[in-house]
Amino acid sequence: MSITIGLDIGGTSVKALALDKSGAIGARLSFPTNSTKGIDVFLNAVQNCVSTLSEQSGCPVAAIGIGCSGPVNYHSGVIENPYTLPGLEGYSLTDLFTAHFNVPIIIDNDANTAHIGEVFSNQSAPPNTVLLIFGTGVGVSVRLGGTLFRTPGAFHPEMGHIPTSVQRTHHCYCGRANCAEHILSGTAINRQARSLGAQSAEALLDTQDGHTFKEELVTALTDVVATFTTIFHAQTIYIGGGMQAFFERYLLPETRTRLDALLPIYGRASLQGCIAEEDAGALGAAIMAQKGG
Repeated sequence: MSITIGLDIGGTSVKALALDKSGAIGARLSFPTNSTKGIDVFLNAVQNCVSTLSEQSGCPVAAIGIGCSGPVNYHSGVIENPYTLPGLEGYSLTDLFTAHFNVPIIIDNDANTAHIGEVFSNQSAPPNTVLLIFGTGVGVSVRLGGTLFRTPGAFHPEMGHIPTSVQRTHHCYCGRANCAEHILSGTAINRQARSLGAQSAEALLDTQDGHTFKEELVTALTDVVATFTTIFHAQTIYIGGGMQAFFERYLLPETRTRLDALLPIYGRASLQGCIAEEDAGALGAAIMAQKGG
């Protein structure tokens, strides 16, 4: 018996799990990404994590799947974004992990691996789905006819930077002041709440003073979901990431109401939270590695 390791590498933390051949999760771990400390420190932390998961499972590692904040080249494994994983950009995680662990390595954008993990957990998933991940940034994955959407060149498109109708006074690193990541990421939401004098977004939205702030967030989320629904005719839009509970509590009910009014000619897109929750990214990465890509 062997296990496959799934790693979900985000800007803040790395979530990891061990998956056996039956699809059961045997062990879980997480640790701070600390990418700014450099590639050697990061690799050492990953090596300790993989060793611990193998020991806890009592099984050798057969393969490792990686879901990584992008852009990341699906074929070469090279990270191309210094903004979300500073200190790791320019390195091929595929090459480095292969040298360290001597097992097959599969890497993909973390939104894609989370999408695979969610579909695996939800056997009723329709063939056309979109996953929106709201955490440190905003990740997007599109699945058409049961197959992940990819662009030529093996780069996952950075669709988390599509424009919304909500503007801020400063700009995202992408150059826009109104992109989804700049308005709807956990980083952006909490930054804006603090600029309005609140200790947290939740503290602001739980008061009457948060009405305008909530209106902006619902408007931006409606813009994003409507855009992907009309372009890809998605039947289900999944909401995941570290901000999932926040979105489910404060934003999804009103966003659903607005979408029902906006999109009658395209069919009803179901907007729902991920049932795989925080396991989704690492689970999907392990599944992809089990299947060899």
